[in-house]
Amino acid sequence: MRGQVGWGIALIVIGVVIALIIPIFGIPLVVIGIALIIWRGREEIIEKAEE
Repeated sequence: MRGQVGWGIALIVIGVVIALIIPIFGIPLVVIGIALIIWRGREEIIEKAEE
C-alpha cells in the first residue's frame, strides 16, 4: 500500500504545477493526492485495531 502514498505525492506535485497554469484543472489533482495520503493513514489505524 506504499504505492498510495507515492501516487498521492505525485498527484499533489503535478496538481500544484498545473494549478499555477490552469487552476481549475490542478486543484482536483491536489485534492485527490491529499485524499490518497489520508486514506492510507486510516488503513494503517484500522489494521492496527484489527490485530
